[in-house]
Amino acid sequence: MAASPHRINIVAAGLSLLVLAGTSACLDVEGMDPANPARGPGELVGNGAPITDGNFPGGYDEAPEARDVTAPTDKPIVCDVACQSYCDGLGLTNPVNVGVCSSMWGVGIASQPIDRRQACRKLYADFVGRYPTPSEVNEVCDHEDWGETVKTLMATDEFVLVQQRRWADLMLYNNRTVNVERIYDMDDLVRKVYQGYVSWDLFASVAASHPVLTRRYDTAGDRAEAAFKLFLHRPPYEDERSDLGRLYSVWTNGYRDHSHLGTVSDAYVNYNCSPSANEDGEIDEGQCTSILWGYHELTLEPDERREKSGDQEGLMWSGYMSADEWEMVQLPGRIMASEDTFWESAVDDVVIQLLGYDLGTEVQEVRYELVKYLLENEADIRSVYYAIATSIPYLQSSQGALETDFRWSAGPLKQASPEIWIDSIKRTTGTQMGTCDHRISYPGDYLDGDDGNPANGWTFALVNNSRWVIDENRELVTDYRGIAQSLGGCPTNEIAGRFTTVSILNTAVQEAFIAEVCDPSMAGGGTDASLLLPEGMSSETALDSDNAQEVVARQTRLFFGREPTESEYEKAAGYADQCTPKPCTVERFARPVCFSLLSSAEMLFY
Repeated sequence: MAASPHRINIVAAGLSLLVLAGTSACLDVEGMDPANPARGPGELVGNGAPITDGNFPGGYDEAPEARDVTAPTDKPIVCDVACQSYCDGLGLTNPVNVGVCSSMWGVGIASQPIDRRQACRKLYADFVGRYPTPSEVNEVCDHEDWGETVKTLMATDEFVLVQQRRWADLMLYNNRTVNVERIYDMDDLVRKVYQGYVSWDLFASVAASHPVLTRRYDTAGDRAEAAFKLFLHRPPYEDERSDLGRLYSVWTNGYRDHSHLGTVSDAYVNYNCSPSANEDGEIDEGQCTSILWGYHELTLEPDERREKSGDQEGLMWSGYMSADEWEMVQLPGRIMASEDTFWESAVDDVVIQLLGYDLGTEVQEVRYELVKYLLENEADIRSVYYAIATSIPYLQSSQGALETDFRWSAGPLKQASPEIWIDSIKRTTGTQMGTCDHRISYPGDYLDGDDGNPANGWTFALVNNSRWVIDENRELVTDYRGIAQSLGGCPTNEIAGRFTTVSILNTAVQEAFIAEVCDPSMAGGGTDASLLLPEGMSSETALDSDNAQEVVARQTRLFFGREPTESEYEKAAGYADQCTPKPCTVERFARPVCFSLLSSAEMLFY
């Protein structure tokens, strides 16, 4: 794709936002609030009005008919003049639909229709991080214009939290490796991006030189490689690694004595390329200069702030950096944002997140259209989420599709993350559990002193104000974390992050948890029977085929947001006849039904 003048303007606008935001000499780091301890370069950006109004063009299109030709059976697909003319005449407005047409309807491949319930369930899982309740299916997802439903969910706090958790995985948040203040700052920067206050190129500039990244890695080359993988989706070639690494050579890992947190890991800057910091006044300028993407020299000049860094001789704590200095050290992100592949990687990231496969590589016209769309919308990454979530490749059914090499001819089918599965069960059954907070992977470090008491009031308040739950005995509630981590979620990010798998161990963990929720053996636990039974039905009602079907209908609506199929109704009646010992009660039937539904593939995949 050719370089875009509009893209260059976006980069320049992002830099001006950074300069305008930094009105003070350096970041204020004293008198921190444990409910909001964020300190870092993220404070300097995204503090004005949103970059767009969020009313993105080109949303939902009615699915067109496939052109009346013999559909291809294998790749490559060739869209001839008649095919392209057909696509041009459809009047499609969504960039994904425009891009995919020449590999779909234009060559005779039909799309798979989806009902509103399926679409709602998929969108809630991706945007909110759980499945919808029946009322949400019937109310939130009942907009005549599907684009309004997408905008509604994109404006929720849950949408932001889903993205924050994803970036915690990507950047491997770990409060033992990085000062938790910096983690909170990076997390708030992500919030600003997904609420539309920070453009994607500005985000990359700040994130690629954020202390969360620079302190996480040991060498300049490692930092350059991590940034490349995050924003260009590939490891750098050796010359790229060493060249960009020169700009990361200003960073040094160190430790700081924090008044509340004790000794914390944090990022420092050095002055290896400053003549005034060297005794002879001479330096090797090449060690701090990048030349592969133009000439970029990075030199920081020391002053009296170095003396505040304690025993870190010759270094300065990054918390003392001014807005101008932050702008200088963010050269790596600005360099990457000048590359075409940066923007392609940005849209590919969202495509893979929502569709579960790399449509932008398989049908490159989709990538081209989305990059153009992103730039036309001021690099507001939310526009890409809107375009994909209102597109026909997303709004297709994954059921009943023929086996084909063309993955875009049916809707995506993905495995639910542990958090989606657990949070959905919590929401629908009222199960009381704790949760995880991706910002503090080791909350116990702030709660346990040498004598078994909280380390201090400030650190206790830090955890107590986070998403972690502390009980009346001032102890951490860990039931949610135990289940999630067994399934690959809620990672501590020591070396690697979360994992996704299907295994015997996973099945055993899931079934044990569901047994506690549903209590199929009638051991006296589990969720209240009234939730599992139709309204007004007593748990002691004798079971028959009619009320067995009512129970199945009630729970299918509750957990899946749909009506049972004819086959499911027939099986319910059959199971009612087989229930022993007779006479069975409806509760004795309802609890195994709960176990069966919550452990089904429909809960684990969407």
